Amino acid sequence: MTKVLSPADLAEIHRTLALFAHVFDNGDVAGLDLVFTEDVVVEIGVGPARAFRGIAEFAEYTRGKSAATPDHHTLNTTVEVDEHGQVQARSRYIGINPAGRLTGGEFLDILRRTPAGWRIAYRLSLPRAPRQAGAGVVKAEFPLPVRLSEVVAP
Repeated sequence: MTKVLSPADLAEIHRTLALFAHVFDNGDVAGLDLVFTEDVVVEIGVGPARAFRGIAEFAEYTRGKSAATPDHHTLNTTVEVDEHGQVQARSRYIGINPAGRLTGGEFLDILRRTPAGWRIAYRLSLPRAPRQAGAGVVKAEFPLPVRLSEVVAP
């Protein structure tokens, strides 16, 4: 199935991805619904190290995040439609913690069009830096080889 996204769709998707940093970093729990679907699954790290199922669970994480949590900057986003017709985005992020140290990684997202607009239904956040000396870069296949129905919250 080939699907071409309109310029308006692409602009809205990029806006949604950019809004994450503003909403999350400012602790704007009410604004999470501008970024995520109600049944979102957010996995952080390999394995994943942490997983949140549903916007309510991610909201609790947002409320309780440490003051040392880095501010996020989302960049270098690519958007494509996978073989199943799912819209996926791959972005790099830079995080700046309160001490001025940098972190970085990738956001791998599957998005869904909702009545309110494009929202992230699945996010895999993979840190790339800092990493221990000699450690390889965490790599992920893109587009993600999963269907949205396999990963969203029940």
